Amino acid sequence: MQTQIVMDTFVKETGGYAASQLEACTRCGICAEACHFYQATGNAEFAPVWKIELLKRAYEQRFTLSGKFKLALGIDKAITDSDLKDFSKIVYEACTMCNKCSMVCPMGIQLGPLIHEVRTAFSNAGLVPEDLMAAVNKQVEEGSPLGVTDDVFEDRIEWVADEWEIDIPVDKSGADTLVVFSSIEIMKFPENLAAIAKILNKAGENWTLSSKGREVVNFGFYEGSLERTKAFMQKLFDAAVELGVKKLVVTECGHAYDALRWTSYNIMEVPNIEITHITGLIGEYIDSGKIKLQAGALKNGTVTFHDACKIQRRGGHIKEPRKVLNILAGDSFKEMSPSKEESICCGGGGGVIAIKEADPIRYASFGLKIEQVDKIGAKTVVMACSNCRLQFTDCVQHFDLDWKVAGLSQVVADALEE
Repeated sequence: MQTQIVMDTFVKETGGYAASQLEACTRCGICAEACHFYQATGNAEFAPVWKIELLKRAYEQRFTLSGKFKLALGIDKAITDSDLKDFSKIVYEACTMCNKCSMVCPMGIQLGPLIHEVRTAFSNAGLVPEDLMAAVNKQVEEGSPLGVTDDVFEDRIEWVADEWEIDIPVDKSGADTLVVFSSIEIMKFPENLAAIAKILNKAGENWTLSSKGREVVNFGFYEGSLERTKAFMQKLFDAAVELGVKKLVVTECGHAYDALRWTSYNIMEVPNIEITHITGLIGEYIDSGKIKLQAGALKNGTVTFHDACKIQRRGGHIKEPRKVLNILAGDSFKEMSPSKEESICCGGGGGVIAIKEADPIRYASFGLKIEQVDKIGAKTVVMACSNCRLQFTDCVQHFDLDWKVAGLSQVVADALEE
């Protein structure tokens, strides 16, 4: 039954665009060298081209003469339940959907979206890892994968406002901008809430949070469920329309930004509002003079910046963090290599950090970041994604590293000129 569901999903998904991508693949394997999981382990099964193998086989066996011929003669094998279980581990535990592999593909194949299609088939067949599915169900039932219910949200916002003595408006009528945090920030990095509120207030932004649209993380997107991906985003869009805002600002969450800023327009009706990331907004504030930063505020050792896959490579917000760090750290700011569009993924995105069984692979891939950071002698690593930050803080503890891990908004808020 699971095999049939997966095959039916693959057939449904394989339109002209996907077919052209699959036909173009020469299986050269160049994409493997762009995958941090393959680089860290040398496991050939982690090569991106292998992660779409089932989709390619299903397409060939159903739609091409050569594929049907190979299947009939036994040269190629039909997809089995055993195949599904093996590939489920690979596409969920050893892929962060960073899509760096597509950058090196000589045929220009978008491997990341194709791997996402494989996840969609597995989602439909109930083949999502247990830990990840538990988080999805929690978001369905409670509105948050980390248990940020209505009461928890209200208590948390009130505590942050009191603890940091900052004004945080909620459900403010007449606001221009809706700001949406991730539950990672609310529960793990509450200082982010205070930092971003401080920046927005200093810039004179007319903003608000929403008690109804309060969770920007989208575990349906990680899972590959089209239905749940849309449902979680719809809550945010409904809240934005109800409040009458003109702009929706995603805070420090990369995959949520990817889902809202790019994916949403291809799968659902999106209201006529601007969708941006806090990183871009900070850059606008600096350029316009709405905020000013204290030069040299971060000159305590070498500082570097980790480029998040969905915010920098996919979202294009590459210049803004460097503008900030050149002001705050000056000559103490040093780039990792590779960086910017070619940055190595942190290894925890795409839902991987939520899967306990993926820990050994996740830690192995982080070894690449350790090499990068140690090579330039950095002691402070700044980033604009809280999922990356969660991976970094967990790995710093796991490997007993003497690094300081900081969010971009936090270093900006700490350096604001009064």
